[in-house]
Amino acid sequence: MTDPISRFIRPLTARDRDEPHRAATSLELLFDLVFVIAIAAAAHGLEDAIAHGHAKEGIIKFLLAFFAIWWPWNLFAWFASSFDNSDVAYRVKVMFMMVGALFIAASMPGFFKNEGLAFIFIGYVILRMAFTALWFRAWKDNPKHRVTAKRYAIGQLLAQGYWAAVVFLPTAGSAPQQIMFVLGIVIELFIPWFAEKAENTHWHKHHITERFGLLNIIVLGEVLVGSGKALTTAFSGHLHPELFVVALCGVLTAFLLWWLYFAESDQLDGAGFNRVFLWAYGHVFVYASAAAVGAGLGVLGEYVAEAAEHGGDVFAVGPAAAFSIPVALYLAGLWFVRDRFM
Repeated sequence: MTDPISRFIRPLTARDRDEPHRAATSLELLFDLVFVIAIAAAAHGLEDAIAHGHAKEGIIKFLLAFFAIWWPWNLFAWFASSFDNSDVAYRVKVMFMMVGALFIAASMPGFFKNEGLAFIFIGYVILRMAFTALWFRAWKDNPKHRVTAKRYAIGQLLAQGYWAAVVFLPTAGSAPQQIMFVLGIVIELFIPWFAEKAENTHWHKHHITERFGLLNIIVLGEVLVGSGKALTTAFSGHLHPELFVVALCGVLTAFLLWWLYFAESDQLDGAGFNRVFLWAYGHVFVYASAAAVGAGLGVLGEYVAEAAEHGGDVFAVGPAAAFSIPVALYLAGLWFVRDRFM
């Protein structure tokens, strides 16, 4: 007779690296929806800051916010590629991770308004506890990866303790807090590198490249949102042809950036340890740039509508740069993580 408990909890053992037909699961796609909300909130915060003349502050906050959004997604993508067994216990922990990520997403508007980091921190506590529990399961069920899982699990707990000090000890926005924040990012990036040095987890090349490609599509969606805003403004009574040009440029840009990204499918073919980390970590610049393209397009659309309505210069350098510079950064990021190795 089958053990009833096995229907709910099975060993969280490493998956086969060469498993055929490995693709993203419906649970992973559901997990991604929370990050659609978070990325949209961060892009909106950047757009609003640039539109109101606070570009420097907005860019810094956007980069910090985007790292806070991307990092848990990145950690989970690699863990799921290596250990996903889709039992009930695994699914419930992923659900709690989604709750934590939703806290982070909902905190983005307040972060851009200088309302503090408390709710982002709470979201990370919820997310991190569920994620750490998954690593403890992997620690118990995988003798070969025991040291790796141990380093991940303990590292996650120590990192969260450090973030408590960052959020609650120094004065909000002070120089000490900013320095501690940068150091915290370094610590976060160090943990996977240190853990994987013990024994590489069994991530699946096709699966992980698909997951990264799916997030790229999500961030490119922000460009289409910018096009939609331009059309909405045009359809609401401001039928200026310049707005249709902005919308068309947005769609064309999203399409071309998508084409360029997916022009090469074997992005990790024969990649070594350091190359994999460079590819994974470097993608944050690709993703952030794509989201910033959408924000810049929104700024450009609003400016064009205002200028066309009052007879100003519809294609001024500043608003155009808010759109074109992120496009250039996206292309530079893609070259950095992929094209220069081809």
